[in-house]
Amino acid sequence: MTPMTPFKPHPLCSLRIWVLLPLLALNPTVMVFSTPAHQLGAQEILIENGFAAKVDGKVITLAELNRAVEMRIAMARGQVPDEVIERDKFKFRPLVLIDLIERQLLLRKATRDGIILPPGSVENHLQRTVDRLSAAEGTRYSVDDYLVLWEQQFGESEVELRSRLKDQLRIEALKKIHIQSTSSISPKKLREYYRNHSEEFAEDGRISFRQILVAENDPDYKKIVEEIESGLEKKDDFVELVKKWSMGPRQESGGLYEMSESQLDARFPPVPEVVRSLKAGEISSWFLCRGYGHKIFLVKRMAGGALDFTKAQDQIRVLITQKLENEKRLEFQKSLWKNSTIEVFIPGVELPQQ
Repeated sequence: MTPMTPFKPHPLCSLRIWVLLPLLALNPTVMVFSTPAHQLGAQEILIENGFAAKVDGKVITLAELNRAVEMRIAMARGQVPDEVIERDKFKFRPLVLIDLIERQLLLRKATRDGIILPPGSVENHLQRTVDRLSAAEGTRYSVDDYLVLWEQQFGESEVELRSRLKDQLRIEALKKIHIQSTSSISPKKLREYYRNHSEEFAEDGRISFRQILVAENDPDYKKIVEEIESGLEKKDDFVELVKKWSMGPRQESGGLYEMSESQLDARFPPVPEVVRSLKAGEISSWFLCRGYGHKIFLVKRMAGGALDFTKAQDQIRVLITQKLENEKRLEFQKSLWKNSTIEVFIPGVELPQQ
């Protein structure tokens, strides 16, 4: 097999799936399109019994592929322009299919290794997720609330989400066995790394933003959005627009949220991605999240101060460990694709060479 190296993913493909563990437990492989990218949008998907691919006889259906693509696109709304999404979504499909194929290879390996989750693993994961979301949003959510919001946002039912989480937790357990580094890192090595890279370490930065929320199911939704857009065109104060039109819990305070970068990560997607795509003073496009149309104004972003060695040690240890694990990751990834029978039924995909 030829060496595999990480590739720079398409903007849609690089989107973070916040709640779920990453779709891949490993870095994606280099992919070469067998069809020029500009021609992909003009091709029809070849349908063979509704299959997108087979992995050692296990089918990945076109319906599964389409759902995975739509979920990635839903994550992109608000941070990638709609015209870019529409233009590039056919290019994106082969990338998602490679992800799904590798996911099947990982699950097959997990089964062969006898990986079984402890009872309650999925429920515990959901509860931790809901606790982080509640703290970040300032609203107490239950797991049931979260499941309803998730299906509303991404069209994935509770049964589908729980099944996917189970698979991802098994993949994470597999990753720990085959990739996680157990090497100890000496204090000398920690100090050397800090001395050579001290500019990389900073305290958690802080972000301040305001948001307008308009319920998607409000009969006057379109009219309210038009009124807000008209106000913005006339340079009306964003705070006053929030107080007049927003249906969110912080309407009276002008929709203000102030939090650390790590707290922002706990917000429901795609809010973190949208906030990070803005510069101070910029306003986002409208995007849907949790049944509300969102409009976000970034007030300011404050970088964290420099970290001294004592506080930076944990971060340094993580970075060095990641480098060690990346070497093991690539070797493990190569082994996954060996001795596998993979058939692909859509155009524009070339599998990694063995």
